[in-house]
Amino acid sequence: MKPVMEYQNFRVFMRDFYTERKDRSGFTWRDFARDAGYSSPVFLKLVCDGKANLSDVGLERTAAAMGLTGVDLQYFRELVAFNQSKDSAAKKHSFAAMRKMARENNREIIGEDQYDYFQSWQNPVLREMAPNMPGATPAQMAGKLAFDGETANVKKSLALLQKTGLLEKDSKGAFRQNSKAISTGNLEVASLSVREMHRQMGELAVRALDEIPVKERDISGLTLGLSEEAFQRVSMEIEAFRRRIAAIALEDSRTDKVYRLNMQLFPLTKNFGADNRENRNTQKGAQDE
Repeated sequence: MKPVMEYQNFRVFMRDFYTERKDRSGFTWRDFARDAGYSSPVFLKLVCDGKANLSDVGLERTAAAMGLTGVDLQYFRELVAFNQSKDSAAKKHSFAAMRKMARENNREIIGEDQYDYFQSWQNPVLREMAPNMPGATPAQMAGKLAFDGETANVKKSLALLQKTGLLEKDSKGAFRQNSKAISTGNLEVASLSVREMHRQMGELAVRALDEIPVKERDISGLTLGLSEEAFQRVSMEIEAFRRRIAAIALEDSRTDKVYRLNMQLFPLTKNFGADNRENRNTQKGAQDE
């Protein structure tokens, strides 16, 4: 099976270990649990199914049962922490440790490119900007950014975009995109970075209220009461709207500026609860802001 450093999910690694042993020698979940010191014969199956987690002690026993030592054991510890933690900062810390170990051992973690791409709001901006400024220097591109344009950061973004194949230079030194769209995919590594992108873009939206002229922005919102069913319908409408906007952009043959469209739908209260439903005032409205 693949080395542990090629995994980004410890549950998948454990299941692959179990499957290989089972195919080779009739290994069972009971055998796996016994080797790891668990009395429940199905506990590790529950872990692999995402229905249970490994404790710190259980992690060490399970790693020993799989024969992990040295840097492989260290990587497995960080991988478990990365997958099980609910805190973004802790997940980032574990992922950074995983990357360091993988690089030191000539391994590459799947999803690293997406992670790096979504770490800075300037990466998607420059991916759109650079092809529309043929012959421009990084300093000139930095001067066209609406927020915090620094030449060093532009150079860093352009290098990343070329490394990941999202931009390439032609024989005249002009940039062009290899494809018109990029997706976050379903990778946990990428989704962690995407949250950082959303945070940065949200902060820029706040700054735009003061720093961008009203005629160059369109910021509005609604405060409204919804049932769970209505929430699902609104979410589907937002998804369809996003696709229509993307189609308009793809059909456009000219780019004058790079824009960001944030769409946010989130609760401002906790669930009122079914107990209050009958006594609730049935009058509803939406406040436009």
